[in-house]
Amino acid sequence: MRGSCRPFFASLVALLGFVTAPLGAQMRYMQPVSSLYVAADSAAEELVIELRGVELPARAGHQDVRQPPAQMAEIPVEGWIHGFRVELVDGQGRPVPRAVLHHVNVITPDQRELFSPIMLRIAAAGQETAPAELPHFLGYPVERGQRLLVTAAFHNPTAQSYHDVTLRVRMPYTPADAWLDPVSIYPMYVDVMPPAGPHGYDLPPGHSEKSWEGSPAISGRILALGGHLHTYGVALRFEDVTEGKVLWNAEPIVDETGELTGMPMKRFLWRLGVPIRADHVYRLTAVYENPTGRTIPGGAMGALGGVFLPADDAAWPSADPEDPEYRLDVKTVMEGSYGHGAGAHVHHGM
Repeated sequence: MRGSCRPFFASLVALLGFVTAPLGAQMRYMQPVSSLYVAADSAAEELVIELRGVELPARAGHQDVRQPPAQMAEIPVEGWIHGFRVELVDGQGRPVPRAVLHHVNVITPDQRELFSPIMLRIAAAGQETAPAELPHFLGYPVERGQRLLVTAAFHNPTAQSYHDVTLRVRMPYTPADAWLDPVSIYPMYVDVMPPAGPHGYDLPPGHSEKSWEGSPAISGRILALGGHLHTYGVALRFEDVTEGKVLWNAEPIVDETGELTGMPMKRFLWRLGVPIRADHVYRLTAVYENPTGRTIPGGAMGALGGVFLPADDAAWPSADPEDPEYRLDVKTVMEGSYGHGAGAHVHHGM
């Protein structure tokens, strides 16, 4: 990356799958790691990550699907990533409903999160995550050879089986030799559960709230926010505890049956971002209303993802592989648990 980049922010890198038509000689594939492939389409200026060969029997829960293991790959380009979109297709290239995707996470193990010392999540999506795109003048800086750890989990609530399914994520990028460098930004991630460990939790009946508090490693500005809740979630709230001020409160988008279909995304570019400070404490709270009268095991999650612009004098914090939370995070992600420890479901406000 050229020295003109200042340390700042972005987010995203994901997975993909079956390419229905050859992308040409400009497509440079790396050696596959199991069913994971990473390529750069220099003509389209897209980074492509493919996760192939997933079998999804009809009406299959998580335990009925052979989940792909966490897999490592490297980024084959240098530049800035501006967003992502997720696609699912079967072995014949036919679209597969997004409802089969529980989550996908793309993690860079050599950088840490803003609010905790665990591995940095640079992209995450669930079935409700819409395509995300940053303005072209903003981008997450990536280096050739930068390591990526990809995790994903699937289920199939539909009555149709899907074979040889590929998860495809396309990520537009600006190459390092572009005539104008984007401003470098970084993703931020906060969860209502402890940073390292499973992030799903049992949902009690009736009204419930679960929160987590922490401080960012560096000061800066939040440029955008998005989030994730499960069914019966009614609000996700992020607040500055030190000042007693709510910074963001989001209610899920639901369909005519009341089924949760997505979460709103808020951009703060017009006000040059929402400032947050390393000497302040912040709290994320997930609010649920469970009308079933029973506890739903693993039925709740609450997570926030955002676009963060560090202060001019603030360097992005590096990962410490010896930190106990970092080591627990690696263990949780690699062991699976359907990826519930991987910072799932949230896209980063692109």
